[in-house]
Amino acid sequence: MLRVMIVEDEQPILDLMERLVGEHPLLQVAGSFASPLAALDRHEELKPDAVFLDVEMPKMGGIQLAEKLKAQNEELQIVFTTAYPDYAVEAFRVHAADYLLKPVTSEELERVAARLLKLHVMRSGHRPVIAVDKEPIARCIGTFETRGANGSLINWPTRKTEELFAYMLAYPNRLVGQWQLADLLWPDLDEDRALHNVHNSVYRMKKALKDAGVSMDLSHSNEGYRLQISPDFSDLERFRDFMNRTSEIDMRNAAEAAKLLRSHAGSLFGGKDYSWSAGLAAEIAAQQAGLARMLTAYYRRIGERSAAKETLRVYLQHAPLDEEMTGELLRHYAEDGEIGSFRTIYEQYVRRLEAELNVAPAEEIRKLAAAFIRKSTET
Repeated sequence: MLRVMIVEDEQPILDLMERLVGEHPLLQVAGSFASPLAALDRHEELKPDAVFLDVEMPKMGGIQLAEKLKAQNEELQIVFTTAYPDYAVEAFRVHAADYLLKPVTSEELERVAARLLKLHVMRSGHRPVIAVDKEPIARCIGTFETRGANGSLINWPTRKTEELFAYMLAYPNRLVGQWQLADLLWPDLDEDRALHNVHNSVYRMKKALKDAGVSMDLSHSNEGYRLQISPDFSDLERFRDFMNRTSEIDMRNAAEAAKLLRSHAGSLFGGKDYSWSAGLAAEIAAQQAGLARMLTAYYRRIGERSAAKETLRVYLQHAPLDEEMTGELLRHYAEDGEIGSFRTIYEQYVRRLEAELNVAPAEEIRKLAAAFIRKSTET
């Protein structure tokens, strides 16, 4: 995923560009600015891979800004956006990667994104990968904890402050309306009191993070708040980043996938009962199953059956009632003639279903168990 900075002095167009870039699976908004001077000031801190620049802006035009940004990072990819095609020749003088005419469409952005990624891969020799060995500041999968610069846990002043931070981590790099936060976190309070609590909790959140030595980019406007984070800030973003850029596991990403499966297991926010998180928790759970499924398929393709079974066991430790993956593991044991492991997993599954759901296994799994156990007994 490429980090993109957007510079556009017209707010409606800036909002459109943020939405288009934010929705693209290959791109992430690293920062957006209506002022070219502010963009120049923040560039070295945000470290974008590419920048979308409006050509005509007050105080400093896009061509001039591109030259200054290139002086800081000659590898930076520049994409100009303008309503005037006459700038094309001048734009390519500063080695622009591409040139878009307004209004920018999702189709045109798709073309540019593919070009940017291709150029990035040609220069770096590999796809951008998040270092999974680096401990994230915030852990959101299987637990919910945030650590300061010295590694100690951050103690939030109130539960609502912690929940507010959880929501910002769940939906980063986008504008979150202040009234939306008020309705989500304090639905039973009147509007003025709820909005006061939002502002107060944001202040407490920023102070707790600052006191812990955690730097963060939280911007505020009349509409709401925006938390800008990189993919390695939280394990949730790290997991999303991998899943967004991965459609299949192969030898290039198998090691990263296996590490992610082990380190990103369990329910979102450790199962904390946030009223707004149920849908997102289900989405993450589905992606975890998808990762296990892809990794298992890869190991089977290369003949690593032991690794395939271990992958399924790791996944089922945190999702023991998953019918499809339990059936897949049982089929592996049956194909390999492992009656002891088959019996253990099947009997555990039967007991859990009865205890937690008061149901029996699916007919397909029951038939598989009956046939394999009968065959093993006969031999």
